[in-house]
Amino acid sequence: MQDMDAAKRDTRRQRIRLRKRRRMAAWAVVAVLAVLLIIGIVKLIGWMFTPKYVESANIGPLPPTEDDPIVITTPPVYYDYGSQVPEAPPVDDSYFDSVLMIGDARVAGFPLFGYLPGADYLVSDGISVDAIQSHSFDVNGASRTLSEQCAMKRYQAVYIQVGLNELGWPNTSAFVDSYASLVDAIKTLAPDASIYMQAVIPMTAGKSGNPSYLTNEKVAEYNRLIQQIAEGRKVYFLNVAEGMSGGTGVLTSGYAASNGLSLTKEGYNKWIDYIRTHVVDKELYS
Repeated sequence: MQDMDAAKRDTRRQRIRLRKRRRMAAWAVVAVLAVLLIIGIVKLIGWMFTPKYVESANIGPLPPTEDDPIVITTPPVYYDYGSQVPEAPPVDDSYFDSVLMIGDARVAGFPLFGYLPGADYLVSDGISVDAIQSHSFDVNGASRTLSEQCAMKRYQAVYIQVGLNELGWPNTSAFVDSYASLVDAIKTLAPDASIYMQAVIPMTAGKSGNPSYLTNEKVAEYNRLIQQIAEGRKVYFLNVAEGMSGGTGVLTSGYAASNGLSLTKEGYNKWIDYIRTHVVDKELYS
């Protein structure tokens, strides 16, 4: 009898423990559900008060309108004044109708032999760069200075060829200063003109060194100075010396007269062809 009572008490205790475990499990489930519910409510409230954006498809830029034009620009291209003028499509004869050529005996050969008759010329055989601004040139029988000539006509381009008569100067600083001053003056007198500082054309190998100051090495030195002036003054360096020498630094024999300095008809034609194919189109640059 006592054993039966003990068994009943154990069974009752087990049932009580089981009910407690079930209650604890039920409360745990309720707690989890309550936490999830709270999180859901917070997210819902946040979603309700967050501005909504509609993401459009990536269809590219819209076409411009009168009220909202779309302007697509390309990066500007700047001319490199430290380099020589690059080769370009040749210009025709009408280009030279608004060109002024300034220079020494070699440039004087253009009007003398009838080359490029449309251009204007301020030339003198023995002229040096320091005298050009004050010199009175013979222009078709009239005497005119540089300022007077520029006042008579609006030039598209001005070409300068000097340096050969200055090879014997005792220092190069005077040459640089005089040339820079001349370029500045032309910029003032012909503000719309493109200024081309032409490299000194070399001489033949046989002429170089006779006399001693007249050498192709000196010509090369002067041409480096001319290029530096062009870069500093932002004008164009036209390397005709390269075209006339084939890049050798020595005047090609077929282009030179018997004295090794003056040019033949073939030489002038080569010079003209080089000028024609080395004109800067300003519209390509900013």
